[in-house]
Amino acid sequence: MREQIETEKTFEYTDIDIIQGGMGVGVSNWKLAGAVAAEGAMGVVSGTVIGPVLARRLQNGDQDGSSRQALSAFPDQSIAENIVQKYYQPRGRKPNQPYKTVPKYDAKGRKLALELNLAGAFTEVWLAKKLAARKSDRPGPIGMNLLTKLQAPTLTALYGAILAKVDCIIMGAGIPYEIPKSIDDLVHGNKASIHLDVIKAEQPHEIEFDPTKYPLLDKAQKITPAFFAIISSNILAKRMSQRKLPPSGFVVEGPVAGGHNAPPRDKIKLEYDDRDRVNLKDMVNIGLPFWVAGGYDSPEKLKEAKDSGANGIQVGSAFLVCQDSGLDPLIRDQVINKAINEGIEVSTEMRASPTGFPFKVVQLPGTLSEEKVYYERERNCDLGFLREAYVVVDKAGKEVIYYRCTAELEKDFIKKGGSLADTIGKICLCNGLMATIGLGQTRHGVEEKPIVTAGDILTDVTRQLVAIYGLHFSAKEVLNYLRSNNR
Repeated sequence: MREQIETEKTFEYTDIDIIQGGMGVGVSNWKLAGAVAAEGAMGVVSGTVIGPVLARRLQNGDQDGSSRQALSAFPDQSIAENIVQKYYQPRGRKPNQPYKTVPKYDAKGRKLALELNLAGAFTEVWLAKKLAARKSDRPGPIGMNLLTKLQAPTLTALYGAILAKVDCIIMGAGIPYEIPKSIDDLVHGNKASIHLDVIKAEQPHEIEFDPTKYPLLDKAQKITPAFFAIISSNILAKRMSQRKLPPSGFVVEGPVAGGHNAPPRDKIKLEYDDRDRVNLKDMVNIGLPFWVAGGYDSPEKLKEAKDSGANGIQVGSAFLVCQDSGLDPLIRDQVINKAINEGIEVSTEMRASPTGFPFKVVQLPGTLSEEKVYYERERNCDLGFLREAYVVVDKAGKEVIYYRCTAELEKDFIKKGGSLADTIGKICLCNGLMATIGLGQTRHGVEEKPIVTAGDILTDVTRQLVAIYGLHFSAKEVLNYLRSNNR
């Protein structure tokens, strides 16, 4: 019988006053998360599209050696060495040289895609924890943010983070009912599975990951992370709290938060109203710790949240524009200058995201928020993380899973049984968000254009921080500002 792995909790999460939001693809990178945790708050890395992020950093030359340092600590060195050999370019890419393609992640669990996702998640968490420990004798926890809707890569991202001893997993953009059990299974070396949504399927389909197929990873020491569910409904919070394996806590997200939002209750006007706001008194009665998100980027809002019974707040937009975030520096400067000079509009786009969830888009010149820029882009789905699964019944009557994306070339989507109407206004978030952190693909000499997401409060919080600290401020200074009335 295989030896059981000893597990333990890593931190008292009820003491955390501020959770740094998990933003975009690599905006909340290890540098930001580590800097936040060094100040006793919870730093959070994004686990979305994390395999390609690692591959592109290596192709850019890994100038500070951080990616290779983290990979040298990965429990299975054969996997780490294969990734370095395939993607590392010591001198970086030449001008206009395209990034190497990475295999798309799907239910089949292609070996390289799976291992890149494992190693990418491990690398991001490992580096964040090392940075926080280097900066502080008593650092705060490191969490990883994932999107429930992105089902195929979830289990390997979870496992990679667990291998790096992540302190907390935070998930929204869907209802993460199955995640607490998946975490428990993975920590204890058991096969984990989650439901896979498949269009037109008549039978259930699942995504599985079995740690025992990777003996060197399976033997590594592990800890049990906390799990926070991002919710926007009291009913959902209550139901999740009553499950056999409930969440450790909740992030209560309002409709003004950045990134993906829950759909509005008003299905006719598609507008948010009081029904979309969680009753915090009811959250207190549930009895689990919770943090409030969406427009809480100020010291006054931190106090208000605590006075309402919350443990604290989750903040994204304020950290987005700080020097420690993964946002491309040129885009950061553009955002800050526009915010302080004329203000920035942040719109809730109901159709932009291939996930089907509303998505907050910063209206910024030169980005995919502009209609002209959007239509000039050649539609292409080469990363494929936001694809939807659908089935075709073969001659033997078996359901075979295929994938399509509403942001891919229209004729390809239609050929796969999709509707032209579903493609209208869809934005390739995979490529757009990679460009936002300076890792955009180049095709035929043309670089992918970025897309920036933030909360409605972006202009106000940016102006406030600039007024105090000037145009360039750190994650530490953001935290100092947020805590200024709460010391």
